[in-house]
Amino acid sequence: MRKKAIHAGILASVFVVAMILFGYAVNRNHIDLTADIGNASLPRVSFVYNSYKINTLVGYTSELEMATLRDQITPVIDGKVQMQIQENDKEVRSVAYEVYSIDGKKKMYSQDLELSEDKAQIEIPQKLLEEGERFLKVTLRFDDGRASYYTRIADASKWNLDRCMAYVKNFFDKERNKEAAVELQPALEPNSQSDNQTYQTVTIHSDFEHVTWGSLQPEVIGDVQWQIKEANSMYMSVMLTYQVDCVGEEKDTKDRYNVNEFFRVRYSENKQMYLLDYNRTMNQLFDGGAGDVDENGVLLGVTDSDVDYLVNKEGTVVSFVQERQLWNYNKESDELSLVFSYADGENPQNGYDQHKVQLVSIDKDGSTTFTVSGYVNRGSHEGEVGVSVYFYDINKNSVEEKVFIPSTKSYPVLANDPGKLLYYSHSSGKLYVMQEGTLYEVDLVHNTRTTLVTNLEEGQYVSSEDGHLLAYQKEGSINQATRIEVLNLSTGKGYQVDAGAEESIRPLGFIRNDFVFGTARSGDSGTTASGETVLPMYRLEIRNQNNETVKEYQTENVFILDVVFEHDMATLKRAVKNGDFYAYTSSDYITNNEEREESSITLETYTSELKGREMRITCEDGVEDSSPKLLKPQLTIAQDQMTLSFDSVSRKGTYYVYGYGKLQGIYQNAGYAVKRAAEFNGVAVTARLANVYESGNRPYAYEISDLKDTTVREGESTLEACMRMILATAGNEIDFREELAEGESILDFVNGEVAGEALELTDCKTEDVLYLIGQGTPVAALTGNGNTLLLTGYGRTSVRYLNPASGEEDTVTFEEMDRMVSASGNTFVGYTQ
Repeated sequence: MRKKAIHAGILASVFVVAMILFGYAVNRNHIDLTADIGNASLPRVSFVYNSYKINTLVGYTSELEMATLRDQITPVIDGKVQMQIQENDKEVRSVAYEVYSIDGKKKMYSQDLELSEDKAQIEIPQKLLEEGERFLKVTLRFDDGRASYYTRIADASKWNLDRCMAYVKNFFDKERNKEAAVELQPALEPNSQSDNQTYQTVTIHSDFEHVTWGSLQPEVIGDVQWQIKEANSMYMSVMLTYQVDCVGEEKDTKDRYNVNEFFRVRYSENKQMYLLDYNRTMNQLFDGGAGDVDENGVLLGVTDSDVDYLVNKEGTVVSFVQERQLWNYNKESDELSLVFSYADGENPQNGYDQHKVQLVSIDKDGSTTFTVSGYVNRGSHEGEVGVSVYFYDINKNSVEEKVFIPSTKSYPVLANDPGKLLYYSHSSGKLYVMQEGTLYEVDLVHNTRTTLVTNLEEGQYVSSEDGHLLAYQKEGSINQATRIEVLNLSTGKGYQVDAGAEESIRPLGFIRNDFVFGTARSGDSGTTASGETVLPMYRLEIRNQNNETVKEYQTENVFILDVVFEHDMATLKRAVKNGDFYAYTSSDYITNNEEREESSITLETYTSELKGREMRITCEDGVEDSSPKLLKPQLTIAQDQMTLSFDSVSRKGTYYVYGYGKLQGIYQNAGYAVKRAAEFNGVAVTARLANVYESGNRPYAYEISDLKDTTVREGESTLEACMRMILATAGNEIDFREELAEGESILDFVNGEVAGEALELTDCKTEDVLYLIGQGTPVAALTGNGNTLLLTGYGRTSVRYLNPASGEEDTVTFEEMDRMVSASGNTFVGYTQ
């Protein structure tokens, strides 16, 4: 069975691998990074609603898959959108715009624009918005090229836009003044769900003191960026992005922070405003100035506890990432180097945050390999999205870009797991890329490419987060392979894992550097409630890099169908067997078993009265000089270029979960995606941006009453009858008795025949699937006893269903329906266009 969770990134992208060979430059002068790559030059595009400037967009110089650009939504008022352009180094010569379908596949309208003092009015024919959201693409042309800007658009006539925006502004204006903020208290829901020991993350459940910034006395610096993330007649989600200066712990000092503040608000039928969700994160900027290093180590301050850092074997050098900047601290030479930063420069646009810096490896001398994934703010690749592999030579004080791999995906999709299937080994000068089941080894020294492995299918291979560990099935198909090859691409070494007699083994993933694989028996083949044929695993094993077993997992009469890896934890989607039928049961979890190698440099937390919990890179034997010499390594310039192309496409069965204003994860299990979206009070969509679930955006009651031919036909199962009725409501007439091949899954058949997507929603509650019904599409509920019911409507606490076996209808509570489908593992089957 295919692996049900993916981390997007490089695998799902259309790649052009650009290998750039550099000559080494020996230079220890303090040359500013911006001297080589320059400032951002592309204009920005924003939209104006009343006094608000919203949804500022950056320009893309290469074509992107539009459906991956689901970041913000721009209101269309009476068929018009007011746009303004903030010019930079490039002068705009002409402007045009196009309107596309929400999946980005169909151009529906296009027009040229006339600018007046960098402003223009975009007109959208009202009929284009009657069926919901569209994509707007604005293209600016310059003397030396062009750039495109993308946003979702929708008719905002029912958004309650004025009231929602005013509520957010009022909250934002008053939260930094404790006396004025008293009126905000009724909207808060303080409880134990929030961690009131830190200011790094503050939520609607935090106490009043943390929501109002404690004693930090924040002062907003520069502009506040407004982005509308979601909007409809039921609620609006807004993200504010800005910087603040707060009082420091030393007298007369200030610390600067990047802040993202998320609001989800609703204007109700009783004309009341409600704060549905609130989430504010703040991360301190590190600049290597006075007070950033003390006798204990490097002070990172208030920031996310998951700091990406690497220490050399001698414990004398540490590389660490702080707010998309890479720093290197050499304790022996008393040097602190700003290795990489887009934000380093005079132009505020350099600091656009849609990229991620990730460490790959560190040599014994402290030289560091790292990647930068996402939107390229400035330099020779400005306006593109991709992954750059860099090498920082600590001895030469230089940074080399080894390779840049452009992508047609947006930053959130690409950076969901940057570098997962890409690895560069500086010692060998070789780049490894896994694309569409083929593993390529590219020698950057000799300009050669070698194919190491071919014809691997999805689920037959997995990679560690940084890409240096790869495991793939050596022989046989995914359910028949008896050998797994595990490779350490950084050393070229590896080992093999072999299955026992009449067994097969399957690579599942890595928890840090520990390899997780599953074992299945040929006799355990069966079907799920939806008719899918599966070969579950009865046993899981975890091995370390020395091929030693560190953990085994096996539970009698319980099998593993799916494994989802997130944040050093594996979630096991389990099932129990009844005859040839597998029903989902409760999930189980495996956490990371590996600890960091012991080092004299470690990451620790400490607490201060002013800031609460803070982070520090601690040196065990202390620091003698708390004022290290600051260096800015030189970025060397590309000489030659060689290009290779890799093609891939987005597929059905991929689900994107958005919450708190950003992409939270990408999955290949619709039920798991819906559950995750519910946890974030967010949205789950298909790869074509059709909604599968949206928290808080469904009618309070809904009834589908125009169903026809509602009883089981001769030779038809109740599941087939329900699926036939579901598809009929969407305009697809299918007779499964005539068209479904023997042994074929009904979901696979539907997904191969129609434009929309059939959804297997396992381990879900009845309330989780009501969104689909509220969109006018019935949902099948599998009882596990061979019968399937069709959910056709709901009220505030009850759901109505049709039993196609008898033709009778009934109404039960949500809890009663949950019990009725428990034998199938709470499995529902839905459909979305």
